[in-house]
Parts: sequence; structure tokens; C-alpha cells
Amino acid sequence: MTLGRTGERDLACENTAEAADERRRLSTLDLVGLAAGGVVGSGWLLAAGPAFWGLGADAIWGWVAGGALMLLIAAVMVELGIAVPKTGGLIFLPLQAAGPLVATVVAAGLWIVYAANPASEAAAMVRGLAYEYPWLLENGDRLAGAGGLGGSVARPYDLSNSGLLCAVAFMALIMAVNLLPQRRLIRLNLVVTVVKVLIPVLIVVCLWRYTLDTAHSCVPKDVWYLSGQEDTKAALQARAGHPKPQDFLYMVLGGSIIYAYIGFQAPLDFAGNVKRRGRGEAARLRWAVYGTLVGAFLLYTALQWIFGRLCGELTGDMLASPYAQFATALGGMWLVWLIRLNAVLSPMGSGIVFTHALTREVAALSRAHLTHRGLQTARRASFRFRGAEIDAFWMILLVNFTIGLVMLLLVKGSWEDLVALNSVPALVVYAMPGVVLVALKPPGFPGARRVLHLVLSATAFVAIAVVIHEAGWGKVWRGMAAVVVGSALLLGLPLLARLDLPFLGRLLRRYDARDHVSRFARPDDPAVRPVLLFLTHLAVLVLCTGLRDALDEHFPDVGLVTLPVAALSAAVLFPLLVTACRRYMAAVPPTLPGPRREVEQEPRATVTAGT
Repeated sequence: MTLGRTGERDLACENTAEAADERRRLSTLDLVGLAAGGVVGSGWLLAAGPAFWGLGADAIWGWVAGGALMLLIAAVMVELGIAVPKTGGLIFLPLQAAGPLVATVVAAGLWIVYAANPASEAAAMVRGLAYEYPWLLENGDRLAGAGGLGGSVARPYDLSNSGLLCAVAFMALIMAVNLLPQRRLIRLNLVVTVVKVLIPVLIVVCLWRYTLDTAHSCVPKDVWYLSGQEDTKAALQARAGHPKPQDFLYMVLGGSIIYAYIGFQAPLDFAGNVKRRGRGEAARLRWAVYGTLVGAFLLYTALQWIFGRLCGELTGDMLASPYAQFATALGGMWLVWLIRLNAVLSPMGSGIVFTHALTREVAALSRAHLTHRGLQTARRASFRFRGAEIDAFWMILLVNFTIGLVMLLLVKGSWEDLVALNSVPALVVYAMPGVVLVALKPPGFPGARRVLHLVLSATAFVAIAVVIHEAGWGKVWRGMAAVVVGSALLLGLPLLARLDLPFLGRLLRRYDARDHVSRFARPDDPAVRPVLLFLTHLAVLVLCTGLRDALDEHFPDVGLVTLPVAALSAAVLFPLLVTACRRYMAAVPPTLPGPRREVEQEPRATVTAGT
């Protein structure tokens, strides 16, 4: 077979377009940069102290439990990302499988998590500067000698007015970096990620040999001031290192351990933009997600071990990083300055990744008409700079900045409160991919693989329910209330815009999302049953957690009843949710991208001058 000049030209154009598209896609290194950049933020800097106070030597097992849970959740999400590779899939796929009502609840949780992250990382960046500028914190003058006080400082890390302004400036910086062209942003993130991962690795390498000398160690009661709890010194010392068995998972979530692992899903937010050639999309996603989580687990456990073995060198200063204090005591001033640099660089890098990922998820939400469609139109998505068109979704960035700013001000810049607001909604979002994976029954997978999907998804769904139950009432009600408020806004704003009320009508006149809340009035609507089951699942978790908190003082073992109820409820509701999703898809067939497989190209025919 030979080709004429026209056929040769068409083939060359096609190959050129395909090659250009491939160059724009994300490589394995880019995906690892996104995953590690999202995971390695402020959690490793700030979680070791509370974990050691609460769990003592068992704090390492807290990181093991958190890592195991995240690997389980990641396995489900990676399988879904491979089966249905879609950028913005955390919102798009629940929309296709369960309908717009469930997708709205998931979108509310995801928006909260991704918008709260830059705010929490900005607060962590301010704390990273507080060793030099104590006036950035309201109680900065007391924290330098906190170990010598008679009790804990109430809300020790609330930012002062100057600190809040500094945090807002950091949030603006994170937003400004996301205005870069995507390729430059990905490369910058990769450089930042390499630096911010290398520094904690250096901490482990340089300080490891000192851990062999028990003279540097301490007991949990010696770090009572790092507990994050409000009480007297004597009471906190008495509680240190002696958790009840049922409090272990509470320490995993309440001690910010789960928060330190959140962010692994960043490559899955871009699953539709992964390079196809070579090892393929599936292998790249697995390497990025699993490699990051395993690496984070090894790094976090090593850092926790170092904290426990060197905490005798702490001076009672709550302003300076514990690892910087270890390096100072052992004579490594160069390492001290690297740690101080990373106390700002590491949170900023994580905030950049979350902000970038959120623009794609909100764009998917906007395209589905679940929020204002104008957020992702060309006029509000791109801008021209030096003659080049940059797709930065600048309007979404402004909206997200506003939401994060409101969260920051509401909690006065408290990193702990922002983490509490972040963790529970994140677990709500992580609960749905397993339901979607089993309900979709993606083609191209053998029966054994589908059985594995079912086992992984059901186990993850129940495990998430158990961890939410153990998180404690204070964190659960705040996180669930945030999801409720976000869902109410996303569902209610289109209705208010349609009603055209005297004052709100003028403000919402151009808000053009579709009205889905009215579907609740039609019980036969296939989108209603999945959301009612999902809301029932969340309501049972809130009820069990609330009962445990209310009755714990008089019935200390009430958790032994409410925990099995929460787990059993999740086990029962999971198959019901899957069935409801399949009924929805039977009524409204989904439009899904299929997994791309490498195809062998036909050998190119020789073109001769005579053809």
C-alpha cells in the first residue's frame, strides 16, 4: 500500500497533532510532583508533638493506621481513575453514576477541603515565621516559655491581626502562582516538591545516629504543652501517653495524622491528562499515588521516631519547630536554617497543588451546571499575557480565595481548627468513589478484578465510617455542618435566582446553574434515592458520634455500642447505594470516557517519488 502526497501530508499533520497533545500531557514525574507536593505540607511539621503526647511510643502505630487507611482509599480511587480516566473526575463521576444531587453533596465537601487547604497552609507558614516574629501570634509572647507555665495556653496559635494580614498575603501568593501557564506551574511545583521532600529526608539522615543514645529521649508527659488540649499542666501530664483503646483512632484523626496524608489524590484530579505512550496511564497513576503514600509513610514514621528519641532536647518553646530545636542542640545550624526555610516552603507547595487541582474540579462542576456556568467560560477562564493565552481559570481562583479567606477569618487563623474543618469533609468525599466504581462495572476488567473492586470499595466505605465516628463530636459536627452549608448553597442558589426575590434576585440574576433541589418533590426521580441513602449514611454517623459524646460521662463504654452501629450501618447502606446508582444509570445512561489502551501502529508505507 502506498500513499500519495495528500495522504502523506494528512498523516504527518495527524502525527504532529498527536505528538503535540502528548507533550502537553503529564509524565510520571509530573504526577509524582503533584501527589508528593499535595501530601508533604504542614502535617509532618506540626503533628508529631500531639501524637507523641497522646500515644507515646505507639505514635508510630498511629502513622501506620493512617497510612493503611489512605492506601485502602487510594487503591479504590486509583482503580476508578484507571477505569474511567477523567480530569475533574471526583465530581464528574459521582454525577454520572448517582446523579446531580449526590454530586452536589460531594462537590460541597470537596470544595471545602480544597479551599480550606490553602488557608490552613497559609496559617502554617505564619507559624513557621513566628520563631522570629512572635507578634504574628496573639499569644506569641507566652509561647516561647510555654514549658514553664502552669497550664496550657488557650488557643495558643490564633493569629494576631498582623498575622492574619500575613496569612492573607501568603494566600494571595499561592493564588498568584496558579496564574502561571500550566506547564510552568507543574515544573515549578516539581522543583519545590524536590526541595521540600529532601529537607525532611536530611533531618532523618543527619539526626538518626543521635537516636541511639537514650540520653536525648523523654516521656510523653514532658511534652504536655504540645498536646493541643486546654487543661492544667498536672492534668495533661496525667493523661499523657495513656490513651484508652477506643481513643486510638481519635488520636489518628484528631492528632492531624490523617491530614498529613491528604493530597495523594492530586494525580487523579488530572487523570484525563496523563501521557499515554510508554508505560501508559494506568502504570503512571499507580506509581505516582502508591509511591507517594508509601514514601510519605516511611518518612513520617522515621520523623516520629526521631521526635520520640530526641524530645529530651526540647526547651519548652512552642514557637520554634521541634526539629529545629533538635538540630540546634546537636550543633547543626545549617540544618536549622533549612528546617526554618521548609516551614514556609513546604506548606506553600501543598497549597499550590490543592489550589491548582480545585480549579479543574470546580470547572467540571460548572460545566455540569451544578454551579454558575460562567466560572469556566473562556472569558473568565483565560487571559492574555505577552501575547500568549493562559488558561488559569482566574475567576475560579478568585472565588476560592474568597472562600478560603472567610474560613481563615472565622477561626482566627487557627491551624488546628482549619485541619478539623478539612479532615471530616475529606473523608466524606473519599467515601463515594468506591460506590461509583462498583456501580459502574467498567468494561474490560475480568470477574476476579471486579470482585477485588467490590471488596476494596466496601472495606474502604466501612473503614471511613469507623474513622469518622472515632474523630470526636467537636470535629464531626463542624465538618458535617460545613458540608451541609455548602450543599445548601449549591442547591439553594439556583432556586433563589429563579424566584427573583426583591433584593437577592438582583444579585443572583446572572447565576445560571440548574435548579436541582426541586427534584426532592418528585420521589420517583431516579436521582433522589441515591442522595437520600447517602445523607442517611452521614446522619447515622453524626447521630452515633453525638450519642457517644453525650453519654460518655455516665456510660464510659457507650462507644462499644455506637461504633458497631456505625460500621454495620455503613455495611448495609453500601450495597443499597450501589443498587440505587445502577437504577439511576439505567434511567439516565452515563457518558463516560473509556480506559485508553496503547494500540500498535501499522507499519508506515514507503512513499516513492513515483506515487
